[in-house]
Amino acid sequence: MEKKKDVILPSYWYVISKNGILFIFLLLCILLSIITPGFLSWANILNVLRQSSIIGIMAIGTTFVIIGGGFDISVGSILVLTAAMCVGLQYKVHWVIAILIVLIIGALIGLINGFLAAKIHIPAIIATLGTMTIVRGLAYLYTGGYPLYVEAPDFAYIGTGYLGPIPFPVVLLVIMVALWQFVLEKTRFGRYACALGGNKEAARLSGVKVDYFHILTFVVGGLMAAMSGVVYASRLLSVTPLAGQGYELDAIASTVIGGTSVSGGEGSVVRTLVGVLLLTIIANVFNLMGIHIYVQYVVKGAIILSAVGFDTYSKFGQ
Repeated sequence: MEKKKDVILPSYWYVISKNGILFIFLLLCILLSIITPGFLSWANILNVLRQSSIIGIMAIGTTFVIIGGGFDISVGSILVLTAAMCVGLQYKVHWVIAILIVLIIGALIGLINGFLAAKIHIPAIIATLGTMTIVRGLAYLYTGGYPLYVEAPDFAYIGTGYLGPIPFPVVLLVIMVALWQFVLEKTRFGRYACALGGNKEAARLSGVKVDYFHILTFVVGGLMAAMSGVVYASRLLSVTPLAGQGYELDAIASTVIGGTSVSGGEGSVVRTLVGVLLLTIIANVFNLMGIHIYVQYVVKGAIILSAVGFDTYSKFGQ
């Protein structure tokens, strides 16, 4: 019997599969610039980046969680709790201390998620479903069901201020993307996160502290969700207990669309940012066209299924 030959994909197909989201993003920008001449204006570019800042920061943490082979749907609830606490604590302590406290709280919630997934062996999506419900309930208890309002003008600078001509949330987003992309590519934590997401047992046999690094990816997820909560509170100058609903889906969608493998082991923070921008642009175009929000959900779901299907087929379809 003749031995079946392995299928070798041409080099250009490898480039397309790795950078397809970037090609789609550039093509969409070109088309929109033709249809809408002001689309590529500096003001509109800054507006798109500003709108992407909250989900973009959250999606950085989601990228690490998924690369490490996990899944976290509690980040939207972490956002609302930390945003509410960041505002509420300012009545008792300085806003800088309030920010530090809520960042620690976000990291601790991520630690709990990671412990449940890595040590108790609860499937990550179920563990974070439970903590999502608990944390959302805590947000209602903390706020009493009523909105909280920002009163410190210095704190408002984080979400509404400018650093030169650039909105500060955009500056913060770019810094976070650069920092965590460096961590992912150049540090032991980033390499081990990819290793355990790719093959946990092989990483364990290689001497990697699998549970420790798996938990650490969830800590990053909680920390970035808390940071997005700080930006959210500072930008909107108020927080309601309904805030952050559906944000976890946007973060996951951006991460998957950006090329992070849903099975773990592979991904990029920079490509996640492109995924965030792509979803933001699509939402803006739909709003300008008057397309109903429910239709946007359908399109977003179709995009997610397409991205996941392409990723799965490229791995197992040959």
